[in-house]
Amino acid sequence: MATLVGDPERERAAQALQRHYREGRLSVDELAQRLETVLHARNAGQLGSALTELPGLERWATPEAVRQALRPPVRSIRNAAILAGTAVVWLFWSIGMLVAFIAWLAGNGASLGPLLVFPLLWFAVSWLLWHGGKRRRARP
Repeated sequence: MATLVGDPERERAAQALQRHYREGRLSVDELAQRLETVLHARNAGQLGSALTELPGLERWATPEAVRQALRPPVRSIRNAAILAGTAVVWLFWSIGMLVAFIAWLAGNGASLGPLLVFPLLWFAVSWLLWHGGKRRRARP
């Protein structure tokens, strides 16, 4: 069964064709023919046929690959936001730990306990933040 496509997929395929035209891979007539195919495409196979013989063809080899490639970049944007949020939390955590470490040293003097506990605590929480963010980014 062929995967049906909508206007967003057709528009992204048309933009890809226009990019190939700008880069000199298509003539005006060929662009017009392929755009007509794309704009009337009802399924991913028809979209793929309009993009044949262009660089990156291996991405368009199957209808499922066409659907995946033409999917909106929502997941990429979500992953970037998760990564940025994790980095901000880690930055505040690190600054807070540094201030607490300096305050401890100023109040109690240098001793083996805080010299071991603070770096280990910082490393453990940093590791948990990174792997927790990694798991959230891996979700579909």
